[in-house]
Amino acid sequence: MDNLTVPGAVSALSEAFAGILSGGCGSFADFESRALELSRRSCAEAMSRALEAKDAELRASRPAGSRVHSRRPRTLATMTGDVRFSRTVLLDASGSTSYPLDEALGLPMGDRVSPSARDFLVTCGADVPFGRTAALMAMGGGSRVSATTVMRSVRRAGEAIAAAEREAARALFADGVAPEADGEAAHVLVEADGTYVTVRGGGPRAEVKAMVAYAGKESGAGGRVSRVDPVRLGCVGVAPGEFWREAVAQVGSRFDLGRVERVSLGTDGEAQYVNGLSAMSFAPESDGHIDPFHVDRAVARCAPAGDRLGAALLQVLEAGGPGACAFAIDSLASVGALRAGSEKVAAYLRAHAAEIGGGPSMGTMEAEQQHMYKSRMASFPCAWSLAGADAMARCRSWIASGREVPRRTREQSLSRSRRGARDARLAHMVDRTPGSRVKSEG
Repeated sequence: MDNLTVPGAVSALSEAFAGILSGGCGSFADFESRALELSRRSCAEAMSRALEAKDAELRASRPAGSRVHSRRPRTLATMTGDVRFSRTVLLDASGSTSYPLDEALGLPMGDRVSPSARDFLVTCGADVPFGRTAALMAMGGGSRVSATTVMRSVRRAGEAIAAAEREAARALFADGVAPEADGEAAHVLVEADGTYVTVRGGGPRAEVKAMVAYAGKESGAGGRVSRVDPVRLGCVGVAPGEFWREAVAQVGSRFDLGRVERVSLGTDGEAQYVNGLSAMSFAPESDGHIDPFHVDRAVARCAPAGDRLGAALLQVLEAGGPGACAFAIDSLASVGALRAGSEKVAAYLRAHAAEIGGGPSMGTMEAEQQHMYKSRMASFPCAWSLAGADAMARCRSWIASGREVPRRTREQSLSRSRRGARDARLAHMVDRTPGSRVKSEG
């Protein structure tokens, strides 16, 4: 409806609110709290009645050949509190049961959280700890749920996102079907790097492989520079080759791959990310660059703490390039003026001389890793399973790319055994011919 207020409901609520005021309120905060509580309880009850009325309507118009089997209760945790209702169970000629109301509204089987509440749990749970997310939902007037419910919501959403991202990569690289893009850009900047999070059980830390692609930078209010139309991918436990296939598919979901003329890839020089340049073959031109932040940090750390040699080496790098800086590092290291291991930095500068300096302005990946992944996955005292870390990284990158949290459909909620039993009954309805044994002759 266009008008979101119903005169009758407004009139009834205003009378109820007047009763709250006339009954005595110590403050506006007290009035507001009681009015909101009344509104939410009224909304939950009104939703329950409306759902049961719709169920009665569907029951009255049930398909021929079906009969009412029973009525079963259901409770949904929603943003206005628990909504309780009963709905009809039908039995058809094949012996299959159906829930007309659940099917009409697309409610997943067995789900105790409403779609909107689930969206809140995933979006908020991707930003703050699960227990705090549950508390925030209750504070806002929603149902009380457990931290485990929040965790499972994020995990399920992450798995759905992973399936969508893998399917997009498969369609692109196996079938040659490019994803439908939001827009286009002639020059796309891509940055990729990894960061690490703690794993349960005290094992080796897990790497979050991450990519962000954007169409340049723009200045905003206060001189703040931001990326244009960024799209992201974050995942855990994915091999480099598969990571880059998924990354290219995500780039294609934002920028039409057929219209990209040039791709610039920025990395820290690690092979699994530098080699991503080979995946950019969709663009006529592609070039790789080393993030200047990593280069400057590595060079500066060659000098002892507090020594001015670090600043001097950075000046050599800027004025003379990586070759001259590598020569200076080797010379100073030979007389013991630098830290142990500085020769590796010199070798790094020589190996990546072609990718150091020049190129477009990038260098945003360190901040990307901190704000996109570590702020949630490493800042709180927590440890992750590999599946949980992958789900969280995918949820955060998906939401930050401006995409809606995927909702589970009723068909997806069917277990394999339920789906198999349903299909078998339907097949029997189509062909009632009993099986026969073929006798061999000869």
